[in-house]
Amino acid sequence: MSRKWVGVILGAVLLVTLAGVYIALESLEPERKSAHESEEGSASAVGVKPNKPTVTGAVDGNPFEEDVKTPISEKLMRQYIHAMSHQKVRAGEKWSFFEITDDRIAFLLQQLDEKTYKNDEEYREILTRWQKGDFSQAVSDHNTVWRLMGGNIGKAKGLLSAKQEKDYLEKQTRETR
Repeated sequence: MSRKWVGVILGAVLLVTLAGVYIALESLEPERKSAHESEEGSASAVGVKPNKPTVTGAVDGNPFEEDVKTPISEKLMRQYIHAMSHQKVRAGEKWSFFEITDDRIAFLLQQLDEKTYKNDEEYREILTRWQKGDFSQAVSDHNTVWRLMGGNIGKAKGLLSAKQEKDYLEKQTRETR
């Protein structure tokens, strides 16, 4: 093999390696403050975080910090609601998590206003209740969306206590759907 081809191959390997390192470093998130640290003593310490004037890290107005086309798809609507519900419910398996915030609820309600979804009524009922701070039906809310997603593992069995929710939030190191 000629020196030219060896150089081209080594250059390509180096480029791919650098791209991989860059992607790996970008996926690391700085450690999040837990809900009790930022709002200790507040009635909403384990509930919904209040609205902030701007959403840190929001991508094109999406408080889930993802670059997605809006209005969002039905599949994404389900994934976001499902991932947020994990903050409130006891379930055998939880593979996704997004912390519940007023900004996120408002964003999803806005998406419902911009597009008609097959299960629009269910999503709107859940999000409207959550917007009012009512999570008493979170188990049913989770399982409704979980069923729409074709779930067969991880059915919610009950609500987390305030302490269990606080502990769950403290253990979360990354948000993902």
